[in-house]
Amino acid sequence: MFIGRKKELEQLNGFYEGNNVSVAVVSGSIGVGKTSLLQEFINDKKAIFFEAYETTGKHQLERLSQLMGMESFTTTAFCDEITNRASKEKQLIIIDQYPNFVKADPEFDKLLHEYVIKKWKNLPVKLVLCSDAFVLIDKYVKGKKAIWNKDISLDLTIGPLGFYDSCEFFGDASPKEAAFLYGITGGIPYNLVRVANLLAVPGFEEYGLATGSDENKLKTITTKLFLDKKMNLGLNPETVMATELRELAYYNYMLTALAKGLNRVNQISAEVEKPKDVVVPYLNSLMSIGICTKDTAITELTNRKKTRYSIVNTSTLFWYKMIVPNYDLYVAGETEKLWEIVENSMDEYMETVFIKICGEYLANQSEKNLLPFTVEQIGNWWVNDDEAGTTDGFDLVSLGKCEGKSATIFAQCYYNHEPIEVAQLKLLIEKTKQLHRQGDAFYIVFSNAGFHENAITISSAIKNIMLITLDEMR
Repeated sequence: MFIGRKKELEQLNGFYEGNNVSVAVVSGSIGVGKTSLLQEFINDKKAIFFEAYETTGKHQLERLSQLMGMESFTTTAFCDEITNRASKEKQLIIIDQYPNFVKADPEFDKLLHEYVIKKWKNLPVKLVLCSDAFVLIDKYVKGKKAIWNKDISLDLTIGPLGFYDSCEFFGDASPKEAAFLYGITGGIPYNLVRVANLLAVPGFEEYGLATGSDENKLKTITTKLFLDKKMNLGLNPETVMATELRELAYYNYMLTALAKGLNRVNQISAEVEKPKDVVVPYLNSLMSIGICTKDTAITELTNRKKTRYSIVNTSTLFWYKMIVPNYDLYVAGETEKLWEIVENSMDEYMETVFIKICGEYLANQSEKNLLPFTVEQIGNWWVNDDEAGTTDGFDLVSLGKCEGKSATIFAQCYYNHEPIEVAQLKLLIEKTKQLHRQGDAFYIVFSNAGFHENAITISSAIKNIMLITLDEMR
């Protein structure tokens, strides 16, 4: 079963059109579904799909030649064979883990590129180079010094699935269950498939998965995916990082600091006891492989004083927030104690997950023209309290248009157990006075627990206030 990736498939199919040579680069972290996407792409096409692994150049060529039914094991023979075939019909060649080939045989890389820009220039050859290592694909294919740099027709980076596509893996899960499962899986297909497999196992009723409470479902899946070291079903983010980074010690420490809410350079510097000029390059490395990101207030993009960092994927956040600080319990197999910690910290963790879901909901609804405004940018805005070391602001701030004029959309996302009351609506509106808005203002409050009658009454009387529940978003 293949789910989602509509836009990516459209891009790949667009790349495939035409009768001249073209090169695509497809990259994505381990477990993100890159290979599944490519297999879906070639489902109705004739293609050569070769995965290079770490071996010698001679062995790579032997494997490639055998795949193509050739007797000669040379780069020239391979390229000439493609030339011959392309004179008769379109050739689609996918080389997965391409950096492994280049490292083993740099001459293969050079000759392949020479054929692309010369002998195959007017032939229908479609070459796709892939890798799950961002650093290596940048070094050998996309970077400024790479010979392919100026010849790439499509540069496609595959990320995790969003909330709505991820829900397809969760069956009839309730909105609350779906939100949590999306959080711990991070929308990573490797994790999503394992959740779907767990839910589909006959006899799993004994764990409370089919008929039990929400808590039993979440406990069982979370335990098997991440809390039980022996099971090791879920994708450990450190496994992904190990393919990109030489040593993980300070990276792990910094990510643990970010998971604690220490998101400014000076805070991280103090926590890991390293000067800022050391911390920043580490953060840059984490950003280059998509582990963390740098946030800037949406209306103050050039204000360096308003910069903070955050972990991109909620599954990575779960690991560094729940597992790493309690690693002794994890190693000892104390899954019950670990689950108690998860339960006690769940609301705080889910605040971050919920904000991400709300942002995706806004973008999707805007794209479908189901809102009284269109969204052009989604970010956030905050003010720093340097003495307290805290920040205060909005969960989401969007810039867009309403009837052709500028509009600013302010949103707060509440993940708690009590319905939101009118006081929280007033607090949101009052807080907007700190920020110079662009055009009309709209106020949105998202809540997983619904809204009190007084809040609903106020919102129904004022057109620019919207109240949205998690149930409506699911």
